[in-house]
Formats: sequence, structure tokens, C-alpha cells
Amino acid sequence: MFFKRTDNLTSNLTSYDFLKCITVLFMFVDHIGAFFYPDEIWLRVFGRLGFPAWFFLAGFSNSKSISQDVWLGASILVLTSAMYGSHIFPLNALASFIIIRIFLTFYYEKYFASRERLTYAIVAFILLAYPTNYLFEYGTMAFLFAMLGYATRHKDEIAPGRIGRIALFSAVILSASYIQKITFHFDMMQWLTCLSLFAAVAIVLFNFKKDEYPRLTANLPYPLTKLIQFGGRYTLEIYVIHLAAIQTYLFITDPLDKFEFFMPKLMM
Repeated sequence: MFFKRTDNLTSNLTSYDFLKCITVLFMFVDHIGAFFYPDEIWLRVFGRLGFPAWFFLAGFSNSKSISQDVWLGASILVLTSAMYGSHIFPLNALASFIIIRIFLTFYYEKYFASRERLTYAIVAFILLAYPTNYLFEYGTMAFLFAMLGYATRHKDEIAPGRIGRIALFSAVILSASYIQKITFHFDMMQWLTCLSLFAAVAIVLFNFKKDEYPRLTANLPYPLTKLIQFGGRYTLEIYVIHLAAIQTYLFITDPLDKFEFFMPKLMM
């Protein structure tokens, strides 16, 4: 269960540690903006950098399983929303992760078998991204980032090749940034900033690979190493606990009595 590791992770810092830890930091920025400063749109502009890597790694991973911790975390957050009278839909990002694993895991190879199939899949997921965002967080945009992860992990096997991967990344980044624009009503400067930041993230993800850094681990202060590893290796626990804590705090301190105990809204 939570905070229990049986996967014999290395004591060295890894590329996963850095990517997931940075993702956690941007997630905090995003949720501070969403829950405490909803009018500060720039917090959402920068906070949006948190979700691409999350779903990219879902596709990058060779695992096809869904751990009990993921099911438990998703259930806790749904129950917390119901208990504090928040909304049920869209379902949380862990539910999106589960849907990716159920729906996409057995279709990656088919989508990447030819350019035609890949094009149809991309267009369909882009068109469905906005409406499906009302059902589960990030909608089918999460599928697209998972496909980027799969394309990166299997870059020597898939049909499009390097040029095709660049085109795939470009299409996903452009569409994802535009969906953020219409969702959060970004002005032109905010949208261009979001697009630029997404492009920077795309470069990192495009070149991402599984790696260890023993020399860096030895040179960094021990507390900093452990902090990075904590952020990178307990992302699930951090996500669930901090969201449950935020909802509890908002329920207790709600000055307008917007939330009623076990009287949730169906949609946001």
C-alpha cells in the first residue's frame, strides 16, 4: 500500500526521479492556483506543465498493470469529493491513468502500425479532448501524451521514425496548449507562454530515457538527494494526500457554506 516499496529501486538518482519531482512542483503551483487563487491565471499557465510528464510516463512504462495503490488513490479522491460536497466529474487524474492503462495499453501497436492509423487516432483524440475533459481530467489529451511516451520508449520500432515523432510531438503540443487556452481563457501572451513552456517540456520528453546518475548522487548533499527521490518515488502518495488535505481544509474553512456534507455535485 502507500509508502511501501517492493520494486528494489536504486539508491542513485535517476531520470525518473528528476522528471517526476519537477512534475510534482508544477502540480503544486497548479493546485495553488486552482484552489486558492483562481483569479491568478498565470499560476495556471505555469502549473499546466505538471500534467504532460505524468501521462507521458504512463505510456513510456513497459508495465501494463494497474496497482492496488492507484485504484485505492483514485477511490479515496472520489470519496473525498463526495464526502465534502464537491464534484464527482471530471474524475481525478488517477482515474485518467487507469483509463489509459485499460483502453490504450493493448492498442499502442495498432495505432503505430501505419501513418494512416496514427493520424486517425491523433485527430480523434484531439477532437474528443475537450468534451471528454468533463468526464475525466485532461480527457483524451492524456491519451495523446501517453502515446508520446510509447513513441519515445519504442522509437526504434514504430513506423513514423524520428521525423514522424517530431510531427507527433508538435501536433500534441499545439493542440494541448490551445485546449488550455480555451479552458482557462488565456489571453494571447498567456497562451504563447504556455505554448513555449509546453515546447520546452516536449524537448525534454522527446529525449527522455531511463538513466542513473551515480556521480551526481555522490556529489549532491544527502538531504537534497533524498528530497528529489521522495518527490520522484512517492508521486502517487503526494498527489492523493495533498488533494485530500486541500479539500478537507476548504470544507472546514468554507465561509460561504458552498459545500454540504455528502451532497456532491455531479459535474464541476
